Amino acid sequence: MRTRYSFYNFLVNLITSVILPILGFVKLSLFLGLYGSSVNGFQVTIAQIITFLNVCEIAYSLAFRQLLFKPLANNDREEVLKIYSGAKKIFNITGVLVISFSVVLSILFPFFAKSPFDYIQTMMVFLILALPYGVSYFLMGPNLVIIADQKEYKINIWIQTFSILRMIFMIVVILMKQSFFYTLIIEGLNILIANYIARKIAIKNYPWLKNVKISNDKTFLDNSKYTIIQRLSTLATNNTDNIVISMFLGYAMSGVYAVYSYLNEFVYKIVNSVISSTLNSFGNLFNDSRADSYKVFTEFFNFASFIGTIVSICIFTVMDQFIPIILKRQELNGIPFVIVLMFAINIFYLTIREPIIISRDANGLFRDAKNNAYFLALSKVVLSIILINFWGIAGVLAATLITNWVVDFLYNPKLVYKKVFNLNVQMYYKMVFSRVLIAVIIGFLSRLIWNNYILYIKASTINFLISCVILGTSISLIIFIIYIIMYCSFRNLIKRIIGLFKRHYNKELA
Repeated sequence: MRTRYSFYNFLVNLITSVILPILGFVKLSLFLGLYGSSVNGFQVTIAQIITFLNVCEIAYSLAFRQLLFKPLANNDREEVLKIYSGAKKIFNITGVLVISFSVVLSILFPFFAKSPFDYIQTMMVFLILALPYGVSYFLMGPNLVIIADQKEYKINIWIQTFSILRMIFMIVVILMKQSFFYTLIIEGLNILIANYIARKIAIKNYPWLKNVKISNDKTFLDNSKYTIIQRLSTLATNNTDNIVISMFLGYAMSGVYAVYSYLNEFVYKIVNSVISSTLNSFGNLFNDSRADSYKVFTEFFNFASFIGTIVSICIFTVMDQFIPIILKRQELNGIPFVIVLMFAINIFYLTIREPIIISRDANGLFRDAKNNAYFLALSKVVLSIILINFWGIAGVLAATLITNWVVDFLYNPKLVYKKVFNLNVQMYYKMVFSRVLIAVIIGFLSRLIWNNYILYIKASTINFLISCVILGTSISLIIFIIYIIMYCSFRNLIKRIIGLFKRHYNKELA
């Protein structure tokens, strides 16, 4: 039953991964044409600051779900209610704090950098974007229960639908040449409506959560303080680039960087969403003494590295043509090769690390990793500030690359292999470097072949899109064949997926 739920979660994410990028690039192209690069950089910078303001959302989600895996697997409703009642108090307090800090920061933010708007407008932009996140804390409790119980697809399908509608409404507003503030209102309403609908669905599935009284149980609080540290570390590593660039180079350069990184960030969010949809399955797996967790982990790792290799090679091959052609902004031509290379390396790493991070978090080892999280965050921020003064945007990317492949790569795999699998971490490093070697060889061959046909590819947008489809299909097929031949765990993964579809099909026939 739980495998079937994971299948539904995966399917929902996979379908939206096709629709959202198309709408996203249309929206970005129109946005830049109407409002300009400075406004884009301004909005992206606010969004990154708000991710820190809203740090508790994902941290609480992880802490709450990790506590619920075992009682939900054992159908222990009493334990679930105990944890939920204590968490509910923390959610409400956090909501009040986020709203309060949003107001304070909105007053101070206009002094951060030269804004394309006046003081009051700048303050209003910040509030419109930030306040809905504060309100969402009062709604999120039941949503996390249904997610931990692997029935996320029941609410995810609505959340993704609202994301698609949000993009469509924004495109309409921009086409009608309406005020930038209308796009902000759509963004805020999307967060509120999606959370409210998700809560209603969760309460319908778990009506016994509806009238739970708030308690002082500290089980959730003890768990969440560690996940907040990990979440802050992740944000410092992956969500400070535009803040640093705006501070040192201004909103205009931040807008240029936002365009460079849009393709990568959008793809990474989708890939991460698809891969992370299995988190709750892993949580239940590690609480089942009968399960061969390491075997499943290696299959999961092969899935992540397979996807990461395809995505990073495609980005490495087409990024410097993709952005100016798709966004129809020829002034963005000439993206330096080193920037394209570092974007590809970073997205490859962020994808292949997910199985390790999910295994760590599903087993509650985020507590053990708190000191590493401090070091990860500090090294990223310090390196960004130092290197941006020497290499500009490339320096910020280099800081991310160094932090990921040194601080993170040398710590988290060792922790998981020692405390979860009781195995030598060298096994993991060998798996990673064999996949890196494949990605490097195929990546450079792909770019070489692509550039040999560049005149045809750049002849028109249609030619370019057809070429991208051919490239993506070819790379996927080549990597699939290599993985099938070389890796037994990948073959086991394919067998597992085929078996899942067969069981699902047979169940439907029955």
